[in-house]
Amino acid sequence: MLNIGIVNNMPPAAVRSTERQFQEILTGAAGDIPLQIRWYRLIGVRPDHYGRLDDLWDDDLDGLIVTGAEPKADTLSEEPFWEPLTKTVDWAAQNTSSTIFSCLAAHAAVQHLDGIERCPSDEKVFGLFDSVRIQDHAIVADTDPVWRVPHSRWNGLSEPDLTARGYSVLVKSDAAGVDTFVKQVDQSLFVFMQSHPEYDPTSLMREYHRDVVRFHNGLRDRYPNVPLNYFDSAVVAELEAMRGNPAGQERGRELLDQVQLKNDWRSLTIQLYRNWLGYLARHSRFAAMEA
Repeated sequence: MLNIGIVNNMPPAAVRSTERQFQEILTGAAGDIPLQIRWYRLIGVRPDHYGRLDDLWDDDLDGLIVTGAEPKADTLSEEPFWEPLTKTVDWAAQNTSSTIFSCLAAHAAVQHLDGIERCPSDEKVFGLFDSVRIQDHAIVADTDPVWRVPHSRWNGLSEPDLTARGYSVLVKSDAAGVDTFVKQVDQSLFVFMQSHPEYDPTSLMREYHRDVVRFHNGLRDRYPNVPLNYFDSAVVAELEAMRGNPAGQERGRELLDQVQLKNDWRSLTIQLYRNWLGYLARHSRFAAMEA
């Protein structure tokens, strides 16, 4: 059996949905591979079935997934999760066969490992973007050469900075930049994703509505852009017409409730995680036990 740990760092309102997303994806990807998932959290309130981060150090895991988090500070090293996350990176390098770092966790990991700092974008990279596979690798085996996947971030990583320090970029987007990249770090294959293939169809919509509410409540300075390539043109036009108008919030909620969205990237996500679980099955203690 594969033992998979997931460090869920999403804000409290998104903990359960993120948990559901990864549970469904890993279950769908596992096929005949038996697995057990254990949950952890870096900081903050933990659901009852989550272990403390200190429990992670003594656990026997084959693979680890570290989710992103909502940034609070201007620089990553000032984030409250910085110290426990960097400790997790160092532990994973010695104690897993492979670890996936998602979005902000990927940014923090490469800064800790190689001093690569993320670069801020003028506009939020927000929506569905086409990504192109540019290298063959076990993690992207049997995937289409091009796919469309969610992104949601204000910062990005430079491809030249990554390749100069030994990272292999597997997938990238002309519009959104580097998507998926890998590097062997000590005992573990580290897999980094700036995209969010784990998102369900409504994730970007919930983020957009959250940021609209924050703007009207004075919690953010800029009105959020509608996620790109996500809604049809009629919905985009109506949402843009309400831009900055507090009186339109109720209509905006009604409109979003009526939108029907499809998860066109789910098969891609399942394949990526099937590849990752297959890698673990070949390179972990599970493989040795089955040999």
